[in-house]
Amino acid sequence: MKSKVILAIMLVSMLAPILMVSTTFSQNGPEMDILRHMVIRSPDAALIAMQTGIADFSPDQIRTGDIEKQDADGMTVTEDLGFHMGFIAYNIRDTATIRGESAEAIAANYTWRTDITYWPLQDMEFRHALIHCYDQLGIIPPIYGYIVTPVRSLVPPAQSKYYNPGVPEHPYNPGNPFTSTAGDGTSCGILMDAGYTFVDDDSSGTVTDDDFWRSPDNSPIPHLEIWTPLIGVAPTSYQHGQEFVADLRNIGLAATADNGNSGFESLGRDFSEYLEDVYDYAHFDAYMVFYGMGRIPDQLYSFLHSSQDCMILSGADGATGLHDAAIDALVETVKFSLDTDDIETAAKEVQEMLYTDDEVTYPNADNFALAYMLLYSRSYFNVFAEHLEGIVKSPGYGSDNSWTFFNLNWEAGYERTEGTKNVVVYINGDDPGSLNPCYATTVYEWNIIGQTQDGLTAVNPYNHNDISWIASDWTITSTVGGMDIDFTLRNDVDWQDGKPFTAYDVEFCLEFLRDYQVPRYAATWMTLDDVVVTNNTHVTIEASEEGIGLFYDYSGLAPLIPEHIWNRFGSSSDPLERAAVLDYDPTEAYNVASGYTDGPNPTPTNLFGTGPWIFQFYDAVNMYDDMWKNENYFMSTAAIATLKADMFWEVGDYDKSGVVNVIDLTFVSFAYGCTIIKPCYNAAADFNSDEIVDMRDIYIAAYHLLWQKEYP
Repeated sequence: MKSKVILAIMLVSMLAPILMVSTTFSQNGPEMDILRHMVIRSPDAALIAMQTGIADFSPDQIRTGDIEKQDADGMTVTEDLGFHMGFIAYNIRDTATIRGESAEAIAANYTWRTDITYWPLQDMEFRHALIHCYDQLGIIPPIYGYIVTPVRSLVPPAQSKYYNPGVPEHPYNPGNPFTSTAGDGTSCGILMDAGYTFVDDDSSGTVTDDDFWRSPDNSPIPHLEIWTPLIGVAPTSYQHGQEFVADLRNIGLAATADNGNSGFESLGRDFSEYLEDVYDYAHFDAYMVFYGMGRIPDQLYSFLHSSQDCMILSGADGATGLHDAAIDALVETVKFSLDTDDIETAAKEVQEMLYTDDEVTYPNADNFALAYMLLYSRSYFNVFAEHLEGIVKSPGYGSDNSWTFFNLNWEAGYERTEGTKNVVVYINGDDPGSLNPCYATTVYEWNIIGQTQDGLTAVNPYNHNDISWIASDWTITSTVGGMDIDFTLRNDVDWQDGKPFTAYDVEFCLEFLRDYQVPRYAATWMTLDDVVVTNNTHVTIEASEEGIGLFYDYSGLAPLIPEHIWNRFGSSSDPLERAAVLDYDPTEAYNVASGYTDGPNPTPTNLFGTGPWIFQFYDAVNMYDDMWKNENYFMSTAAIATLKADMFWEVGDYDKSGVVNVIDLTFVSFAYGCTIIKPCYNAAADFNSDEIVDMRDIYIAAYHLLWQKEYP
C-alpha cells in the first residue's frame, strides 16, 4: 500500500470487449498495445487471477506462500529492495493549540477531540511507552516473512547513503503495571515516571479488560483509534494493527467495553476515506500508511517541515502536527541542498532526533520525538505471467516501473490478444478514489495517472543516473536567493491530443500549481519565484531555494497538466476556485477550456499528458480501466530499445549482450590503465566515461556481475 506523494508504481481494472481500430501496433511508444488495470482487492483473489490467466502482472506481492506458488508455476518473480516504508503516525497536536498559532485560531479551525482535557499523544513519554510496547520483531516475521525488513527510521535502507543504521533503538519491553517501577525503561515504567497511573479496576492483581490508565491530570486515557486498511484489501496490514493493540492490551492500554473504551482500538477503514480525514482535516488519532519515494530522502521535508502541516495547508503530508525549528532547519538542508554529503549529514541527524528519548539534549522533544513509529520497508516482489518478456528490474524502484511497461511483450505464440491488439492485465489493489493529478493521493490512483505522464528528465533504471527525456539538456545555476534551472526542450513532443508541448506549457503548469496552491505539491511550488520562457524550447525556472530533490520535483511536475484543458477555473485567489481545481474530474469526455481549440487527435477524456499510455475509460461497475499505447509518442520503439541497451552498458555490459558476465570483466581488464590519448584505450570499457579505464570501471562490472538487462 501507499498513500500520498508517491511518485507512481502502476495500475487498476477488469475485462470487457472493446472496439478495435488498428491492425498492428505502430513503431512508436510501448511494445504492448493495451494496458489494462483490474481492481482485485483480496490477495486470495489476486493469486487465483494469476493462476487462471485472468491477470498477467501482480505487483507488490505480500505473502511468501503466494510468491513461492507462482514461482513454482513458472511465472517470473522479481525482487528488489524498495524505496518504501510503512509507519503508524500519531496526532501529536495539543488539542488546545497548534504551535505557532493562537488558541483562538485553533478553536476556530481545529475541532478534533477538543472535548478531551488531556491529550496523551502530545506527550513524548506516552509515545515512548507505545514504541516499547510494539513487538516489531515478534509481529513482522510471522506475518510477512522475507518480503519486508523491520526499520526504525523514516529513511529506508534502499536510500543507502542517507540511511542511518545508528538510530536509537527502542526494543520491545512492555513491562507489567504491577511489577514495573517508575523509570525502569519498560512501557509501564515510562508511563509511571511521566505521571500516568494504572487502575486495577477489578482489584484482581492481574491485567484484565476492566483495567485502564489515567493521564497525569487524572482523566482516563481517551478512546484512541489506529486506522488500518480493511482486512479484505490488506489483510497483513490489518493483522499488524490488531497484533500491536493485542500487545497494548497486555498492559491495560487497549480499549474495551469493560474499561469504558479507555485506550487503543485498531480499526480497519477504507484506505482513501481515512487518508482524506488525515491529510485534509487532521481528524485522526493514529493511522497506518505506506509510502513510496525516490533516490533523495526529501520525504523528510514533506513529513516534518512546519510549512507542510496539513492544518496550515490542507492536503499536505505533515499530518502529525510536528513543529520544531531545529527539525525545520535540517530538513531544509535535505530538500534544498545540491551537495549530497550535506544532505546525508542532515538526514542522519534528523533520524536520530526523531527517535530520541533524551529530553535533556532535546528539551522540546514533545514537538517531534517518536511521532512516527516505523514498521518496515518492503522488498518489492512482483510476479509476471509465464511468457511475458522484457521485464526491467531497478534497485529501489523494483520491476513495476515505466521501463518495464515500455518494454513488456508476449513471447511469440503466447500473446493475449483482443482483435489484433496485444493486452497485458495488471492487478491494482483497490478502487481509485480520484483520477485528478492535482488531488490523487493513493498508489491505486497514480498507477493509472502516472502512465499518462512524462518528466522533463528520466532515470536510468539500472544505476539511477539522470538522462534526458522531454528536456534534451539542462543546467542548474546557484543564485543569491536559490537556483535557476535552464531547460532545453525537444521540439517533437506533443500532448496526447496532438498539441505541441512547449516551454509555455512548463510555465503554465508550474504557475498553475503555485497560484491555485495545490496542496500535494506545496513543498515545490512554495519555492517558485518565476518561470521565464525564452522561446518554445527554452525555459528557466527561478526558485527561491536550491536542491537536488527540488530539481527532480520541477522536472517531474512541469508536464503534469495541459493548459488547454486546465485553464478553465476562475480567480486563483478565490478559495472556492481552488477547491474546484481539486474536485475536478478529468475523466470526463474530452473538451477543451473556453477559448482554446481541440488538438488534432482528441483523446477519449481530459485525463492526459505527454506519456506513453493514453487513458481510455474507467468502468466503476466492473472496476477496470484501459490504456492504449500512444502511437504518436515522441520516442520510437526501436529508439527506446537502443537507449535501454546504452543504459545497461553503463553498469558493465561491455559487449551489450544483455548480461554482465566474465566476458565483460575480461575486456575491461585488457583495457585497464589506458587513457583516451593511448592507442589501447577502449571507450566500450570506460563505463563511467571519464576517459580512463581504471579500477572504477572494473568495480562497476564486478558489482553488477550477472545482472540482466531484462527478464526472464
